[in-house]
Amino acid sequence: MNRKAFFATLLTIIAITADAQQRFFVKDSLTQDPVAFTSVWFGNNTGGYTNESGMIVIPEGTKQIRLSHICYETKNISIVDCSRNTVLLVPKSVILEDVCISAKSPKRMKTTTVGMIKEKTQICHRGSTGFEMALFIPYDSTWTNAPYIHSILANLDYSTHWLAFTIIKTPIYATLRFDLRLPDSQTGSPRNESIINGGIIIQPSQRVSKEGVKLATPLVFPKTGVFVVMEWITTAAISESQNLVPAINMTLSIKENQTWNKKAFRGKDWMREEDEPINQDKSARELYKGKTPCAKLGLEISKYEVFQSDN
Repeated sequence: MNRKAFFATLLTIIAITADAQQRFFVKDSLTQDPVAFTSVWFGNNTGGYTNESGMIVIPEGTKQIRLSHICYETKNISIVDCSRNTVLLVPKSVILEDVCISAKSPKRMKTTTVGMIKEKTQICHRGSTGFEMALFIPYDSTWTNAPYIHSILANLDYSTHWLAFTIIKTPIYATLRFDLRLPDSQTGSPRNESIINGGIIIQPSQRVSKEGVKLATPLVFPKTGVFVVMEWITTAAISESQNLVPAINMTLSIKENQTWNKKAFRGKDWMREEDEPINQDKSARELYKGKTPCAKLGLEISKYEVFQSDN
């Protein structure tokens, strides 16, 4: 086959593939701005995220999709009935209790950490697209005054020696979304509302250091306790089982486990880490000696906060 015939055939294949797939653009219904990193579930344990332009390619044969974003109402649409390639999401109207953000800047403070961040690393949990990990941090009844939250902390593993590559031969570095959420009063799991305006996005080119991810403004520690949530995101067309970098380091605990996880593209809701089927396996229980994995997440807080005068 000569070069002209080869390129003609290649262009034909590309055109056929493009026709078989559909591009959708996800936008804010009020501002018409693109909504980046919207989770889109295709069914059959598959899904993907919109890119920074709010665009996503829907695979051939997909009949129904579900779009969800922490700042917007979840939406289900039928591909057959959808004549437009633009999907509008409605912003959530959220009323949050026991949450106070300070616009004042601290003059001096004494910080400490809470959570599992300082515990011994014993295993690591490999990230995957559409996967969320959360750690509940309770309010300490011995605190005289509610402390302020300044940063989200995460002990991550950016090494790649543990990756088992099959189709994809090079590491895929995930975009990370860190968020703070209140516990659901009925289930105890993270609520579907962010208390820091949709979370904080960390691009693949960035790394989370020991100093963590700083909040734009200090947040009063909720008396209900708070969940630290970490989500792995990639716009690459990969399976839900493909490992992403970084992994999160875990410790093992015999106490009541406060770590939860969610697998959005498998249609799963939040579950406790101790209820994870793989952790119920006999060999895993023997390996962990009756303990359960806990995510090394945490918060930097200030127990005493002195603000500059407004005058």
